[in-house]
Amino acid sequence: MQQRRIIKLLTFLISSFLIIPTCYGQYFISGHIDTEQKNKTVYLSLLKYDEETLITENQILFSTQTDSTGYFEFKGQLLSEKDKLYRIHSNFDNTKALQLVSNSDKNNYHNFIFSNTDTIYFSKSGNNWFSQSQNTNKVDKEWRKLKQFKEKLVQGYSEVKNKEAQQQAINDFTKKVKTYSDKNVPHPLIKLLAFSDIKRNNFDLKADFEKNPEFYNNILNSLKNYYSETSYYLQFQDEISKISNVIVQQKYSFHKNLNYILGVLVLILAWSSFLFFREWRAIQRKEVQQETSILTLTNQEEKIAKLILENKLNKEIADELFISLSTVKTHIRNLYAKLNVANRHELANKFKNHPWD
Repeated sequence: MQQRRIIKLLTFLISSFLIIPTCYGQYFISGHIDTEQKNKTVYLSLLKYDEETLITENQILFSTQTDSTGYFEFKGQLLSEKDKLYRIHSNFDNTKALQLVSNSDKNNYHNFIFSNTDTIYFSKSGNNWFSQSQNTNKVDKEWRKLKQFKEKLVQGYSEVKNKEAQQQAINDFTKKVKTYSDKNVPHPLIKLLAFSDIKRNNFDLKADFEKNPEFYNNILNSLKNYYSETSYYLQFQDEISKISNVIVQQKYSFHKNLNYILGVLVLILAWSSFLFFREWRAIQRKEVQQETSILTLTNQEEKIAKLILENKLNKEIADELFISLSTVKTHIRNLYAKLNVANRHELANKFKNHPWD
């Protein structure tokens, strides 16, 4: 009876984290999974901020085996003193490659924030392995609050079917997550994970960055101050730099195209001005020629022109000037050529515009 009480007390102490490593700077990860298989492999992985649902071999830091009761543990001093994103996971089927399973019936992994001085314990939870945990890391607790906030938002948008309404829901989700992050999230890693949630949606990051760069620059500055030159800071810096470069290139392309269009318009204007000036000069020359032609008429041509304006016929002109009819016709041809007219009507108009002195 006394032994049973001791066992229950020890179990309670473990689950309540009252048994922790006594050596400063040591982490301790332990727990149980419900499985009939012995020596089940459990993996501990270090994740990038956008790898919550991605699994690869190079993420794995350590692995261990469960004992006959399904118990496992990791402990030591080799994790980062900074808060980082980790994953505990074990395959349901040992014959398959690494896999993540998460649904209402089964779950085989858990992502959590952890440091080299923290302790986490996973209690048995049926087929939902690692779903019940107790973590001493305070940043992880803040991350859980953010996840609960986002889950409520997603539930409100889940029934939206219209594409336009879906995009509006995504924009609304992003706006609210950004506001929550600015007001309630002091730690740079949680801000980074909030950004990762925004990025996973069909959201136009480039347009949002161009409109509101402060949100992204604040994340970058906080990461630089806390994580210095670590992968979190460098990866996010690279991603933001790519977005910024695209915006710069588009602006450069826009101004380049604008300059090209303006250049073409200037050329068109210059050419139009040249054509107008050339036409104007031609008109001026024509008018000068016309005036000059009138001024260079011979006395006989002037007489014939005046008689034509008096509506005299060629025979009447010949009789009045005492010249032959053929001579009259010759003078009239010369007169038409000099004045650039084709008939008596045009000649009358010519002298109407340029009267005799």
